[in-house]
Amino acid sequence: MNETGSGRVLIVDDEKNLRESLAEYLALDGYSCLGADCGEAGLEALSRESFDAVLLDLRMPGIDGLETLERIRDTGPLVPVIMMSAHGDIGDAVEAMKRGASDYLVKPFDPGELAVRLRKSIDDARLIRMARLGERLAEGASKSGEPGTPGEPGTPGEPGTPGWLGNDPSMTAVASLLRRVAPTASTVLITGESGTGKEVVAREIHRLSPRAGGPFVPVNVGAVPEGLLESELFGHEKGSFTGAESRRQGLFELASGGTLFLDELGEMPPSMQVKLLRVLQERVVTRVGGARPIPVDVRIVAATNRDLEARVREGRFREDLYFRVNVIRVKLPPLRERSGDIPALAGLFLARFARETGKKLSGFEPRALRALSSYRFPGNVRELENLIERAVILCEGNLVGVDDLMLEDAGGGARPGETSQGSDPAPLGDTSEALSIREAERRAVLTALERNGGHRERTAAELGISRRTLLNKMREFNLSAGE
Repeated sequence: MNETGSGRVLIVDDEKNLRESLAEYLALDGYSCLGADCGEAGLEALSRESFDAVLLDLRMPGIDGLETLERIRDTGPLVPVIMMSAHGDIGDAVEAMKRGASDYLVKPFDPGELAVRLRKSIDDARLIRMARLGERLAEGASKSGEPGTPGEPGTPGEPGTPGWLGNDPSMTAVASLLRRVAPTASTVLITGESGTGKEVVAREIHRLSPRAGGPFVPVNVGAVPEGLLESELFGHEKGSFTGAESRRQGLFELASGGTLFLDELGEMPPSMQVKLLRVLQERVVTRVGGARPIPVDVRIVAATNRDLEARVREGRFREDLYFRVNVIRVKLPPLRERSGDIPALAGLFLARFARETGKKLSGFEPRALRALSSYRFPGNVRELENLIERAVILCEGNLVGVDDLMLEDAGGGARPGETSQGSDPAPLGDTSEALSIREAERRAVLTALERNGGHRERTAAELGISRRTLLNKMREFNLSAGE
């Protein structure tokens, strides 16, 4: 695929002039085309090479377009097939759509319309491949029994399993940072908007750390009343205040040997900030009403969706505490800035909720995936998770449709020039969506290669493609097995 975001197209038609004129026109738009004069030749070409789309005539000598389409679908490659039919073939064209064709055009057709339909079909196929990859990752994690915390708010799939963070460069960098930070004892501060998965990242740090065998204790600082926060964190002695009928250990003691996750740290009242600073400095706690310092062996991971630097300047957060918790910073980007990850994450959630509800769902309709990819997700990954859970519950067929998503009720907006209902792609020439999808596909291939140590057969099996297709994709994306 070249820099314009086009691709390779197989044109199967017994009319030589039509094949050549279509190839010349599509070449102007950056497509590389190969012609085949019959269905058998087209199938033979597909067995040798990888294509992004097939233009297939209905009426040909030998096997016709419908039989050729069936054989393409039987072999398994998820390549979009656009049927080309004459005026009298409309009934057959409708039948072809039922059998898996992505679109059809009635001859004679406007080449400009072909270009728009072709791009839409290629983009839809890539979205579906990414979603199916997410589903396979989730299903593989379920079978392998790897540790995770499915169902946690903001969880992109299953922590501890490949692909749960996504393949966007920003999240690849986060994954790399987690691997380096987790084995240390350093305090970590996770920042990001609500719903980006801060607790999930905290759990992953714990899982990858030497403390993985110890407890992971989360507390939402902003959800605990100020008068109870000290007792919640440090514990209390019997009779230390009204209602303290027995001695109670605090969360610092309960997390000893493990990790204490202080969520929404920016909401901590000033009176507690100085007490937390003392604990971080001296590694001891004193229960409310007690006099004996109690040593604690706890790693602190904190998170906030607030601008702590601004709060320090405003005098609402202690500067010395800020420096204590901000040893290692992990910044999570909002989902709208990494929309290429949406199909795979949606696939992860679909697989999980289908498993939990016992529904037999085979994926998403292309229009539903386009709608998800164009939606801005103000609630980030948590909102995506909730949307997919609802869609799985509402879905009555085997494919989740755009109506099941109910995006019009979600309260978010589409990106400029798009609708939340998943309108058709932008006019020819606007390749921003295609490029982001292509980059997501490239990173999915690269991640699978890395995960399988460069072993091509295992990588192809994980991605659900043939070894030949994998090799073609590696050449297309300029990847080597050891990269």
